[in-house]
Amino acid sequence: MQRRELLKDLSILAGGALWANSAWAAFITDEKPSSPVSFASPIRGLVRKNGKLLQPVQLTIRHDGTDTTAITKLNGREIDRRVIPSGSHVFRVLTPAVSAPQQVEVECEVDGKTTLGSVELRPVRRVQVYILRHSHHDLGYTDLQATVEDQQIRNISIGMDVARRTAGYPEGARFVWNLAVQWCADLLLRRKSQEEKAALIEAVRNGWVSLNGMYANELTGLCRPEELLQLFRFSRGLGRECGVSVDSAMLSDVPGFTWGMATAMSQAGIRYFSAAPSLFDRIGTIMAEWQEKPFWWVSPSGNEKVLVWVPWTGYAMSHVMKVGPEWVGTYQDRLDAVNFAYDISYIRWSGHATTPNPTLRFASS
Repeated sequence: MQRRELLKDLSILAGGALWANSAWAAFITDEKPSSPVSFASPIRGLVRKNGKLLQPVQLTIRHDGTDTTAITKLNGREIDRRVIPSGSHVFRVLTPAVSAPQQVEVECEVDGKTTLGSVELRPVRRVQVYILRHSHHDLGYTDLQATVEDQQIRNISIGMDVARRTAGYPEGARFVWNLAVQWCADLLLRRKSQEEKAALIEAVRNGWVSLNGMYANELTGLCRPEELLQLFRFSRGLGRECGVSVDSAMLSDVPGFTWGMATAMSQAGIRYFSAAPSLFDRIGTIMAEWQEKPFWWVSPSGNEKVLVWVPWTGYAMSHVMKVGPEWVGTYQDRLDAVNFAYDISYIRWSGHATTPNPTLRFASS
C-alpha cells in the first residue's frame, strides 16, 4: 500500500492508533438487524476529518428496491445524506466528540420509512497505544527444535522486508519487528551469509528491527546469579555493533521471575521489562494483580530498579480477540476498570501460533 493510499481515506483514531477504512471492512457484516434499536452502534473512537476529531456511530440498514436517499439524523439534526442501492449497508456517521456520557437519538429515513434507535456515546480516552509485533519463542514445544530455529530465522528476514516496505509510511504506521529474545539473531549471524548479516545490522540501525535484552525465553528461577548476568551479554554486544542502546527486555509465557533479575537487568542497562505471561493457566495471580499496572521493581539491595509492565492479556491478545472497532471500546473499558492513569499504553501481538510470520496487517490498517 502506498502512502497516498493510506492517507486518502478517513482513519479511526483510538488510543493513538490509526485504523483506515480497509481495516474496518473486515468487521462489517451484511446481516439485517434483528430489531430497530440494534441498527445503530456507537464506536468509542475518534475519526480525524478536516483537522477535527469526531465520534462515529455505525449504522446497519437494509433497503429493497431502486436507488434511494438515506437521511440520518442525530437528536433531530440531519448529519448525513447519501444515495444507497438495494441491499444491506453498513456505514458510519460522525458527530462532535463528547466529554461526558450522552444519550443520542438516531433516526434514519429510507424511501419514506424511518428507523429509530438510541445509543450512548462515551468519552474517548486520549491514550497512545504502542503495538509490539513479535513472535513467541517456544523452542521444541510445538515443533521440532530445528524447525522452530528455521522459522525464527525466516521471521527476521520477513520482518526486515515488511519494515523496509513501510519505511515511507506516516510516523506511527511504520512496521517494527521486535526480537523478543536474541537467540534467533545469534542463529542468523552464525548461519547466514555476510550480506544477510549486514542486512540485519542495518535494519537495527534503521529502527526496523528492535533488540531486546534477554538471550532466551528463560525460566529465570533456575538460573544461578552468573547465568542471569550472562542472559544480557549477547544483546549488549550486538547493540554496540549496531550502534544502538538496548534498554528493554521481554519475556513471554512465563508467569514468574526471580528477584535477582532486577539486579541483572539494571546492571546490563535494562530499564524497561515487558513481562507477558500466558493468559490461561498455570500462572498464579500475576495477571490478576498486575495487568496494566506498571511498577518499579526494586532489587534486593535497593540500589537498582526496573520499570515492569504486564500488558493486558499478557502475550496472548492475538489468541483471544481481533483488533477492530469492537476492540477499541473493549480496551478502553479495561483501562477504565483498572483506573488507568497514564496517556500511553502498549499491547503485545504475537500472532496465532508460537512462531507466526510478520505481516503488514497493522502497518497497512
